[in-house]
Amino acid sequence: MSWENRINNVRFSITCGDGKEYFPLWKGATKETEFNVTGFDFINVSGTLYERKLPRGSSIPLTFWFDGQNNIENSEAFERSAKDPRMWTVVHPFYGTIKGQPLRISRNDDNLNITAITVDFWESIDVDYPNSNFSVKDNSLERKIAIEESIAESFSSKDVYQSADIVKLKETNLNNSSSFTNAISENPSIADGVFANYQNATARASKSADNLLNNSFDAIVQAQALLEIPSRIETSVDVRLNGFKQAYNKSKTILNTISDKLLFESNSGAIIANYANASVNPLDSDYQVITQIQSVASDLIAIYSDYLATLDSASVSIYDTENAWQPNAIVQSQLYDMVVFTVANLFNLGFDSQQERVVYTEKETNLILLVHRYLGMDVNDENLERFRQINQIKMNENFKIRKGRKIVYYV
Repeated sequence: MSWENRINNVRFSITCGDGKEYFPLWKGATKETEFNVTGFDFINVSGTLYERKLPRGSSIPLTFWFDGQNNIENSEAFERSAKDPRMWTVVHPFYGTIKGQPLRISRNDDNLNITAITVDFWESIDVDYPNSNFSVKDNSLERKIAIEESIAESFSSKDVYQSADIVKLKETNLNNSSSFTNAISENPSIADGVFANYQNATARASKSADNLLNNSFDAIVQAQALLEIPSRIETSVDVRLNGFKQAYNKSKTILNTISDKLLFESNSGAIIANYANASVNPLDSDYQVITQIQSVASDLIAIYSDYLATLDSASVSIYDTENAWQPNAIVQSQLYDMVVFTVANLFNLGFDSQQERVVYTEKETNLILLVHRYLGMDVNDENLERFRQINQIKMNENFKIRKGRKIVYYV
């Protein structure tokens, strides 16, 4: 179907979570998919290990208008429908029928009988997570443990380690430990005993690394403990995930030998598994708005994509008998499943979070009136203070906020 036929025969519509359907005017949009990993084919090995197409939604900015004498009423009706947390269905002449959620909705009434609406639309994945028959947290932990067990078996199955690898493993442990030490020691919400336990775990990992040539299984298990402890500490998910991102960035190095490749696959695989597990174990104060969850999911996908590309580059044909190396199929399959599982559940967490709304003041107003209109006043003035901080309203604006000022709030 040509673009002209699409425009003439497919009517743009939005059906909100409450089931109400809207047919505003629209303009051409763009579509961006941040991640789409291709199949992972081993060199000179027939077949593909597994399909690596994550059910990643696309980001689609939508711009449309309500016009005519009832534009204000129609816009307000649309905003009420948009508050329903259930999924939207958008019929788009270019992109077909897509389902998902708005991250952010912006409204502009500058043009009198035309109300402009801009939506950052987040396409949903086609996976039914979470399932009420199991706990996401428990399931995630089971997956992580299984991955770490497979990693330990894979790492210890090769008799390739030399004395120089002891230094490399100890350096890896030091990098992992340093990625979290400050966060643990300087965070007042974390008990003192946690830091002491982490120091002890660091010492055990270093001692086990010294015995790498005799017991590589224990060496990698103790190294994994330096990643497992931070994944479950009682602090914000941002602090934990930033530590894992630092640890992964430090793990990137030149992979010359088979032992180098085994260490990277094992250590970085454990980092990704723990990142995924930590991301679905937030504190109650985490993930207040959808954009926070989108950022976490995007970072996980970016790290995993880089990990796959690095492993792919490090693979050596089985016909090169002295240097042949391929990633462990069991580890990679389990890790892929966990990333898919995590992204799916992060999307569902996002759909339960608050949406960002952007409006522009229609006339001169003040702080109290805006809070009363968009959030409602509460006894302790918590909404008032939060609204002030989000919009960076200073003292000189408390009683006089100009017409046309951008206002952000969350529902």
